[in-house]
Amino acid sequence: MKKIFASILIVALVVSICAVFVACTPNEIPDFEIPEGGYDGSEVTIKFYSSMGQDYNTILEETLVGFNELYPNITIDHTRGGDYDTNRDLIKNLLATNQPPNVAFCYSDHVAMYNKSRAVVTLDSLIESQIEVERADGTTEILGLTDAQKDDFIEAYYNEGKSFGDDKMYMLPFAKSTELMYYNKTSFEQWGLQVPDHWFATDGKQGLETSDKTSMEYALAFIKDKDPNCTPLGVDSGSNWLITLFEQYQSGYTSATGDHYLFHNEQNQKMLTTLRRWYQKNWFTTKYLLQGTYTSTYFTSTSSAEGKKSYISIGSSAGAAKQVPAKQNNKYPFEVGVTMIPQKEANTSIANSKVISQGPSVCVFKSANPQEVVASWLLVKYLTTNAEFEARYGSTAGYLPVIQSVNKLDGYADIIANANTAENMAGMAAKLCIDFKEAFFVSPAFYGSAEARDQMEVLLSQCVKVSGSDEASVAKGIKEAFDSALAECEW
Repeated sequence: MKKIFASILIVALVVSICAVFVACTPNEIPDFEIPEGGYDGSEVTIKFYSSMGQDYNTILEETLVGFNELYPNITIDHTRGGDYDTNRDLIKNLLATNQPPNVAFCYSDHVAMYNKSRAVVTLDSLIESQIEVERADGTTEILGLTDAQKDDFIEAYYNEGKSFGDDKMYMLPFAKSTELMYYNKTSFEQWGLQVPDHWFATDGKQGLETSDKTSMEYALAFIKDKDPNCTPLGVDSGSNWLITLFEQYQSGYTSATGDHYLFHNEQNQKMLTTLRRWYQKNWFTTKYLLQGTYTSTYFTSTSSAEGKKSYISIGSSAGAAKQVPAKQNNKYPFEVGVTMIPQKEANTSIANSKVISQGPSVCVFKSANPQEVVASWLLVKYLTTNAEFEARYGSTAGYLPVIQSVNKLDGYADIIANANTAENMAGMAAKLCIDFKEAFFVSPAFYGSAEARDQMEVLLSQCVKVSGSDEASVAKGIKEAFDSALAECEW
């Protein structure tokens, strides 16, 4: 009933938007028609929905002072809507009542979902516009991006905005991050344990029996043996974990064209069978399995008495500062190490590695008032091409700036070069991301890709909890979990 009701609302929204904006064919989303003169200086309020934490919000508010000096009649109403998925679902509900925001943080998956109702503005006409806009300080700027501004964007991040199959631009990159592996360096060194650089043991043996001592398999077994009460590994995003594993092993996840859902196959089922064994041994947990608790709380804990302690944490570079334990008697209880997440094979070169690229882009939503769209674009342009803002946001949060001019700013290169894992973990995370950005990948975006991502979290949870002591019953349960995930995606 819930899905039926949602589909009715979506259909109604499609009809209303097409009626308001343009008569269009299913595969065509027309370019935004810029009003004559661009922005006319009228008073507009821009509703901006993001997933910023308080630290990042402070940086935004300070930056908006400069924007409002240029455009005093544009008021920014900023709503922090929780994490990315919560923000996405909030916007989806707003779309169902035809009350979208003007600007929002987004992943490409989210835009593909919003565009089912053609709610997102194509930015091409705005990007290319040569209309001169007057600013309150007496200066002017062209409405669009200059050639220098276009070239300043890191190409891969910029091109993600037009990865929807029609070569049109739907979003601009805001800040990028990736997954990193944080580990208790103090304990690793005390135990003589090597930092794992690949996931599964390659000699066919399990746990401490394997001779593959740089595998995650061996590391988790070793840590559990040393501290039986702990959960050795915490993974914040089970979805990112599976999507990355499927990419590393080229075993199939999704495709933007043809048969969209490729994850239901024997190779992936065997992989999940292995992860089930790990979970049954209490070797790992995830934020989803902990019902929303970030696994960094386990990693930064100093006691395993209640079983809430881990020694390895896989989480976003944007949350790097959360991976540092609180000082005790003015001293950190242990040193944190940070490195690239494990790969398919040991000693994999950066060029052959696969690490998911994430972090927010920003999109602009359609409005019956074209001045709201133009004002929204001016805000997006101001933030994404502002080197000082990008530098502050990135170095504070562990994000990678999306424009290259940040590297030319006085002090930024020094911040990154001198970053350490105690006093500036965010800078250290950004430094590492820069070092291996060639390994980044993004998953395909299409209507339904957001559902696929959600289902990976559910799939992992269901598979690791499959009951049964014999191989046949476990395989049956794993397959049924895959059947269920595929059915939810194809609905």
